[in-house]
Amino acid sequence: MTIDELEADWTNRGFSFGIGTIKAHDGVNEAAHDDKDELVFMESGEYEFTIGDKTFTQEGNSEVLIPAGTTHSIKNLGAKNSKIYYGYKFK
Repeated sequence: MTIDELEADWTNRGFSFGIGTIKAHDGVNEAAHDDKDELVFMESGEYEFTIGDKTFTQEGNSEVLIPAGTTHSIKNLGAKNSKIYYGYKFK
């Protein structure tokens, strides 16, 4: 799926669309969004997610849904910077 196709899919599903980078061995600090679901797609690599009280690893080229109000964090476990795509859907 191309970036344009991914953005169109998310728009059709009611999500915004943004692009970010997580540096090697870095992450996104713990956060929670009370009023919106978050969708994350990692381009490549391996990531550690903590969503609520669950921690798991996830390979790139996959989508993860973070429900509204759920505390979460993401860490890039790889040795290279990686692009992530994210979007929000307001409740």
